[in-house]
Amino acid sequence: MARPLELEPYRMASGRWQVNVIARLSSTGKRQRITFATKQAALAHIEELKARRDNIAAVDRTLSPAQLLDASAALDLLAEHPLVNLADAARAYLELAKTRGASVTVAELFELFRQAKKHKSPSYQRDIRWASDRMVPFKENLACDVTRNDVALALAGLPDSSRNNVLRALRALFRYGHDLGYLKELPVRRNDFVEIERTEIDVLPVAKIRRLLEAAFKHDRELLPLLLIETFCGVRAAEAARVRWSDIDLLRGRLTIRVAISKTGTARPIKLEPCVLAWFGTCKTATSGAIAPWPETILRSRMRKLRYLAGYRRAGTRWIPGSLRDAFCSYHLAHFASIDRLITESGHTDLRTTKDHYLGLVTKEEAADFWNLFPTAKEKIVGFPDVKTG
Repeated sequence: MARPLELEPYRMASGRWQVNVIARLSSTGKRQRITFATKQAALAHIEELKARRDNIAAVDRTLSPAQLLDASAALDLLAEHPLVNLADAARAYLELAKTRGASVTVAELFELFRQAKKHKSPSYQRDIRWASDRMVPFKENLACDVTRNDVALALAGLPDSSRNNVLRALRALFRYGHDLGYLKELPVRRNDFVEIERTEIDVLPVAKIRRLLEAAFKHDRELLPLLLIETFCGVRAAEAARVRWSDIDLLRGRLTIRVAISKTGTARPIKLEPCVLAWFGTCKTATSGAIAPWPETILRSRMRKLRYLAGYRRAGTRWIPGSLRDAFCSYHLAHFASIDRLITESGHTDLRTTKDHYLGLVTKEEAADFWNLFPTAKEKIVGFPDVKTG
């Protein structure tokens, strides 16, 4: 007959108290001898062992042989992971199953994301479209099943700058899905982005800017207002395409970039200097509507043709996106010597961006030439009311 299980502490010669724990009740699965400083601590642990003994007895009565075999097999699988117990593994699996049950496919997530971001800029919509095209091989996968390796495969072969643009769109997409409970782990991390080495900005000379403006005046005067606010106001191309005539106050000499079109989500006023007001005098102005009311593809085609006519051809100087904004920032800082004003008017969010990128790129004389870039006498001025530059 088996000896009854005794759960009693006994005093050691050192004055400490010891409890013998059989393998069946031990948390390690092996026999233990645990010592305590006081009898009260030893008795408290014995109560825990008694509760464990009663639970084991109850399990023996309620679990079927098949369940016991399943539990044994699960414990064998966890043998190589001593820090994970069976209960934790079961909870993690149930959480994963719950997430999968609530998830949607990648294609469905893109559609929900497009609807949520339908008021964003055309360039933002374009980035979403590009990201969607890249993820076509995984469109039927559940969003919660997409891995970092899947994303890496989808973006393979892209140039670094294009890869980063698509990654930004995917990061926003999966964060949106995470907030809705469609996935637990984001498959896009910060270190997935490629660090692009910045080169010194090559500022457009004033003569080349004049050629561009004069080409617009001669060949496509409808584009001239758009070029003016990019050149003399430093407005980003994506923002400029959404500016309305009501945002331009020629009488007060001010352009307002609304929150709805600002990349940073912050409205900003920009002073219109005399040179840009003079150029606006060569345009037909309006009181309402967009200054660039054309689809993105048509606008891009017309701008490309205009740059060709101005001398930016394959055999000549290549056009770099953002060149007009870079010129504005460089000439502005050199001429007005006010970082605070440039930050306000350019919409920068970081002082270091302004100082590191644009400080000292042009001379004061070159900057003076830029802000004195008025239309030549041969250009016919379209009459409009006297303007105030203050």
